[in-house]
Amino acid sequence: MCLALLKFDDKEDLIPFKKSLINTIHDEQKHLKLYIDRIQAMGYDFGDFPLNDYFWAQSTKIERPAQFSAMMSLTFEAANLDFSHHYMSEFRKVGDIETAKVMKIVFDDEINHVHLGLHFMNSWKERKKIWDYYLENLIFPLTPARSKGIYYQKEFRVLAGFDEEYIESLESFDDGYKITNRKKCTI
Repeated sequence: MCLALLKFDDKEDLIPFKKSLINTIHDEQKHLKLYIDRIQAMGYDFGDFPLNDYFWAQSTKIERPAQFSAMMSLTFEAANLDFSHHYMSEFRKVGDIETAKVMKIVFDDEINHVHLGLHFMNSWKERKKIWDYYLENLIFPLTPARSKGIYYQKEFRVLAGFDEEYIESLESFDDGYKITNRKKCTI
């Protein structure tokens, strides 16, 4: 997100987009602190476990704000709606209420982050359908299937503000890759 602040011109029409990025950075820093605090409470330190650099590898290809929003908000953060909710439930099942609370905070913030990305994509798309504009701006090898978590939940996309046509297109999308073959779930 800081890269996006630096990479994109300071055009007047991007000021609201950049302000939303700054707010999202604050949320993401809050999430990181919550994660580090929980890891340390369990006797570990940040860095004790390997991290996945998939996002960073993809982010080098971003050239326009719409590509950033398609990748970050409508794909990675949208998937985290499902992932954060899933892990919140799993932590509750094993009695780790403190970590479940962290995941609830992340989930609530992700609803807003996805909504903001959708808002800006809608404002830039002109007369195109949002689904078509999303596909146009999603950088290969990413596909819409990456915007679904372990158990895809339509209700979370409704909360984030997606229209029924977009949701139906997402639900029926299949890229043929085993890793993104998500299960449909209802809460």
